[in-house]
Amino acid sequence: MRTLVHVTHEAVHQAGGIGTVLRGLITASAYGEQVQRTLLIGPLGSAESDPLGADGVVLYDARSGIQTADLTALFGPIETQYGTRLVYGRRQMRFEDRSATVEIVLVDTERAPNGLDDFKYYLAHEFGIDSRRYEHEWEYEHYLRLSEPGYAVIDALCADEAGACHILAHEFMGLGVAYKAIMAGNPRYKTLFYAHEVATVRPLIEDGVGGDIAFYNTLRRARDEGRYIESYYGDQTAYFKHALVRQAWRCDAVLAVGDLVVEELRFLAPEFAHKSIDLVYNGVPAKKLSIEEREAASEALKNVCANLLGWAPEWVFTHVTRLVRSKGLWRDLLVLNHLDALLAARRQRAVLIALTSEVGRRSQDSVRSMAKEYAWPLVHREGGTDLSPGELEFDLQVRAFNARSRAVRVLFVNQFGWDRASCGEWMPEEMHFELLRQGSDVEFGQSIYEPFGIAQVEPLGFGAVSVVSDVCGCVGFVERCRPAQDEYDGFIIAPYTRMAEDIADPTAKIGSEQVELNEEVQSRAVADAISDALLGGKRSRQARLRNGFATASAMSWERVTTDWLVPVLKRLE
Repeated sequence: MRTLVHVTHEAVHQAGGIGTVLRGLITASAYGEQVQRTLLIGPLGSAESDPLGADGVVLYDARSGIQTADLTALFGPIETQYGTRLVYGRRQMRFEDRSATVEIVLVDTERAPNGLDDFKYYLAHEFGIDSRRYEHEWEYEHYLRLSEPGYAVIDALCADEAGACHILAHEFMGLGVAYKAIMAGNPRYKTLFYAHEVATVRPLIEDGVGGDIAFYNTLRRARDEGRYIESYYGDQTAYFKHALVRQAWRCDAVLAVGDLVVEELRFLAPEFAHKSIDLVYNGVPAKKLSIEEREAASEALKNVCANLLGWAPEWVFTHVTRLVRSKGLWRDLLVLNHLDALLAARRQRAVLIALTSEVGRRSQDSVRSMAKEYAWPLVHREGGTDLSPGELEFDLQVRAFNARSRAVRVLFVNQFGWDRASCGEWMPEEMHFELLRQGSDVEFGQSIYEPFGIAQVEPLGFGAVSVVSDVCGCVGFVERCRPAQDEYDGFIIAPYTRMAEDIADPTAKIGSEQVELNEEVQSRAVADAISDALLGGKRSRQARLRNGFATASAMSWERVTTDWLVPVLKRLE
């Protein structure tokens, strides 16, 4: 029997991409065939009345009086030893039309467990991680408190079990448990670190001069020079996430979600450079549509635009994302600026629906009030329930673009959701989020840091043109799965980190002026590629739908499990 323990902060509630990965992976048929027992371990949240969520059943929670003799014998000694609270049960994981039942244990991390200082001492002694530098960081302290009780739970549940037991730490949050398992030295437990990003790299790109263009050109130079990240960017140990991830090479296996994540890890330190790092991509959903269903969804989006704007576009573009710098939304406007002239020459019009928000979901009453008072989302206002500071910045860029464009209009919808309940009475009753994905002609995703990028390629299987930057981790997976380029125009890679010939200077440090010039040159090339893809007519759209579905089908969670994850587990065994 093979057991896989996922240590993750998204054991119950999805806060980001890791939750999507867990649901897609665990519900795959191939996963269920190869992994007989799945256990999720994470910190206990504040939901006292429903700690395991709507799909969960609590089987042990001594504080709430839920317990049996067998479970009390297992968990009672752990709670006593560490002075902590445990909640154990089962929950249903659901993804599309699939589901799977998993065991789940949550550890109360609001109070420091007994013995935490001793654990920190051994962490410094054996791993070189000085916790005194990071104790003021709640995330560091929070997830470190999970380490010893979490490992004790694994040992209690799995010690007498026949077969392999793998402990998979999702990102830095799960590394404390993995490090405790390494310290314990039980050869039965194999530790794996799953890098959904490289925490050290993200701020260097998002906050550094030159962004992705400067960083990835530096990384390429480092390969030839045999140097590592601190040679170019200085000491990174003040950053607690770096301190934790820097030692992850000590795990029995290191997994990376994309090809560039592999390179980023190897750039981190010489130990990673000499470590075997395994690619385990994210899977992509694939649902087969007929050309008639595809065209109907497209027509429905055009009608939404017509109801709002008073005219129906020939093309509807989309970008569904969080409103953060890494998503590179300004690059959409650069491309559209060039595309505007190309479409105007053809007497065609397009709308980009930018479905993005910096804050949480707005209430139904709020969107109804904004729409009635000042025609939201055509018009936005600063403050209140409308624009947050980051949304205001993007809205000003959108206003400037719309003021000068002739053929393209950007519709900024700062709300998560695409239905009447989410967006108000201007949205037709029959509209829903999947129609937005099925009807889009072009999906943008030109991020400056994107370890994989599921959202960028979700509409690809529905026949859309997916436009991604060359740093998106999904590029490697799509390249393995798509038809030959001359047969398929549905995937456009924007080469922003490739310096244009008249700009490139290998001896000079890349600065903001060079970045702006290069983005201008490359965005023009992207606009030309989109324009060419949109020229083909219905036959071309049918071919793109057929090839896009074939590509997405080859990128399934079934394949991720069979071709990438399971071989690693078997090798460790």
